[in-house]
Amino acid sequence: MYSFLSAFVGLSAGVVIGSAAAAFFTLLNFISRTIQVANARKMVKIYQNIIALGASAYSFIYFSNITFKLNNMISALVSLFMGYFLGMFSSALAEVLDVIPILSKKLKTKHRLKYITTSLLFGKTLGSLCYWLIYVKR
Repeated sequence: MYSFLSAFVGLSAGVVIGSAAAAFFTLLNFISRTIQVANARKMVKIYQNIIALGASAYSFIYFSNITFKLNNMISALVSLFMGYFLGMFSSALAEVLDVIPILSKKLKTKHRLKYITTSLLFGKTLGSLCYWLIYVKR
């Protein structure tokens, strides 16, 4: 019974996190902009399949503790693609962050925008430091 409950909770958490990630990608228009920039409107199904396959493969590799011994050239190529993804994701997120000035104008906190942005900056920095210095075991 305990293992069934654990599996149910794990599956539920995965569905919630997956839905949140999909909603976040949808909010950023990340996939549609990538298709638009690549001029690949005919390949939408391929993009959808690649994203689903990539997420599934990552989940499988993460939970099965598989390691890859790659040479430096392949590692550099994989890192290049990861950097490309991260750069596009960061650019999309920066566009969405235009919401902050609009929201502060609506909430009449325009004079406190500097403090809101600074608190976001320090929160992200502190969260990152806690993750890398405390949570990640060496």
